[in-house]
Amino acid sequence: MAPERVWNTPQFRTINLHLTYFWSIIFFANFISSGLGHGKPLFSILIPLLIVFGIGLPVVKLYPNYYLKRQFTPQPIDPSFSPGTAKELILRMPMGFRPEGAGDLNAEIQFDLSGEGGGKLALSISEGTCTVREGEALSPALTIISPADLWLKIARREINPAHALMNGLYKVKGDMNLLMKMGELFHHPTKTRKEDLTQKGEKKMKILAIQGSPRPKASNTEILLREFLKGAQSQGAETETIYLKDKDIHSCVGCYTCWAKTPGICIFKDDMPELLEKVRDCDILVYATPLYNFNMTALLKAFQERLLPLLDPHLVKSGDVYRHPQRYEINRKMVLISTCGFPEISHFDGLRHVFRHIERNGGVPIIGELLMPAGELLKQEGLREHIQGVLQAAYRAGVEVIRDQRVSQETESEIKKPLVAPDAMAEMANLWWDSHLVGITQGKPTQGKIEDMRLLLRGMAATFNVQVAGDLRATIQFEVTGKQTGDWFFSVENGKCTYHEGKVDSPTLTIKTPSEVWLAIANREMDGQQAFMEGKYAATGDMSLLMRLRSLFGSQKS
Repeated sequence: MAPERVWNTPQFRTINLHLTYFWSIIFFANFISSGLGHGKPLFSILIPLLIVFGIGLPVVKLYPNYYLKRQFTPQPIDPSFSPGTAKELILRMPMGFRPEGAGDLNAEIQFDLSGEGGGKLALSISEGTCTVREGEALSPALTIISPADLWLKIARREINPAHALMNGLYKVKGDMNLLMKMGELFHHPTKTRKEDLTQKGEKKMKILAIQGSPRPKASNTEILLREFLKGAQSQGAETETIYLKDKDIHSCVGCYTCWAKTPGICIFKDDMPELLEKVRDCDILVYATPLYNFNMTALLKAFQERLLPLLDPHLVKSGDVYRHPQRYEINRKMVLISTCGFPEISHFDGLRHVFRHIERNGGVPIIGELLMPAGELLKQEGLREHIQGVLQAAYRAGVEVIRDQRVSQETESEIKKPLVAPDAMAEMANLWWDSHLVGITQGKPTQGKIEDMRLLLRGMAATFNVQVAGDLRATIQFEVTGKQTGDWFFSVENGKCTYHEGKVDSPTLTIKTPSEVWLAIANREMDGQQAFMEGKYAATGDMSLLMRLRSLFGSQKS
């Protein structure tokens, strides 16, 4: 951060003002001494010099620290009310957010905390709300770079924040006024606040997430689920995730022992009795499942069938249909999270229909549906900037469930919205399958890496940034050598970018590259500009267009 930005704040302008007053006195003293010493040149020179070097310079050196110490006197708070790590502290900041202090502020604050208990976290303030997530903000208004233990001490008021900044113990980039406003935006936890919560009988919301993927570590649904839970945790919720793949759950055999012989108790002594207790104890039950054959996975279906002991066998009419009432009094709600490989949202219709029946017959309302078509795109590094919007929406859904008791339609729509056009997504998917079927990647899982030039270039065309392009008209030719040779080109016209195989006459820009180099650039294993400077690929034609590739094609590197 430039020094002039540090000093251009109300606090430091006050210091400058005081120093200006002081130097005015110095010059006034110089004037007086010059008058008194008229005819005595030695005194007229020595007296001002003594004042300047004996008093003026020490004051200039010491006064800022004295002023900061006086204005920002640390008032340590009880550590028992403060989180144990800086990361936990920032994750809890939305709980202490003061909307009245924010006004119409819209900004993101990036924390880059090094050392144990740190990490990268992004705090977002918008429309009177505050959310936090792990990772990097796209365009932070303020970035704070600090050792984690130092920032925790600053938050506990054990260290003077302004003094620490002046001494270079941490760094900031961006809007210094936003940094100085942090005290107005957030309050510290206090004993009174915690006692008030206890007296009101308030308790943390308990969220139980049932993850039904048979491959949880590779699950796209898991990506959305984690962001949702982080958002809920930022509002103080307790969360627990059950991975059904790791549980021993026998299939229901319809013996009705849990209804007739041992009411509420199943005949099978597996992991399900413990899970039934967790279901009964939670406030929000999250079903997370990839779409398998237009429905939930077999693991989740088996779990749902084994919920039978929670129901009473009698038939009770509700509206115009009969249903089984709940055996125990509940106030539970549901959230559905799912991804599928198809590009259209309509493929979730069957799954949604099943859960609407569960809602109606079980008396457990659905308060959120996080349904994402083309879920495989969540792992594509080349779509990182587009994916970020989906992840932020999933995080916001967790915040809304705790704060508002349901996910807003705007947030659900943000997740349902396709990242790329269905036709483009289908072509990308087919290219991916072709690359495996013909042995380009020898059938090995890519784990999010792009390993096929056609897939990469097709993805670049699909993520073309219309706003950045403006009225650009151009053709970009790729002449590719190496392991995967070929000729492809982009045609940019009327705000659209189309992908073609072959060569075009008189391209605006020609890029000659080994496939290994361009794939490494796309997968962020190599810096594009450095690779160009080192001659790893070449370009002819409009070089200014080459420099714009990064902005024209999302996060693809040039």
